[in-house]
Amino acid sequence: MLKFAALFGASLLALLAGLALWIDSQSTPDLAKSKLAEAATASPGAIYSAKYVGSDGASVSLGRWSDKLLVLNFWATWCAPCKEEIPVLNDIQQRFSPKGLQIVGIAADSALNVANFSKEIPLGYPVFADESGAIELSRRLGNRLGLLPFTAVVQPGGEVLWVRMGAVRAQELEEIAGKYSPKSPKLN
Repeated sequence: MLKFAALFGASLLALLAGLALWIDSQSTPDLAKSKLAEAATASPGAIYSAKYVGSDGASVSLGRWSDKLLVLNFWATWCAPCKEEIPVLNDIQQRFSPKGLQIVGIAADSALNVANFSKEIPLGYPVFADESGAIELSRRLGNRLGLLPFTAVVQPGGEVLWVRMGAVRAQELEEIAGKYSPKSPKLN
């Protein structure tokens, strides 16, 4: 029985890894609106009215950044690919915030875990914990499977422009930020 359980568990992990790789291969390298982004059902009102409690205890809605190119990154402290993409997100936030880009991390994790994690690994953008609601919002933004990490880019005004299941790549975010940040000269 133990061998069967181990074999089943290994098979399930292999299936999930294969599914994640397949989903990653379906991402389009160009900036045409992806099928995943088109699947987003969250309205601009739903996106901008989402509220989170900051580490200082104050309530913040995503509407605070409605005039920005908003990069919503869904993650968790226990997620290895989530941790790997943090340096990329920090770099993009630092370089493109003057051009109107704002990254916001929404953790599918407890506030205590996020606070402890933030003490160990510096995060150069606002991060909120929403243990129960993060995955639901990510699903409405196109994350049908509820996998982490998941990133959605929302244009000023609330249209979902681009989504990525799995860790973001610096080149992708640089291209999007350069083309769609409100204060960036537009690429041809």
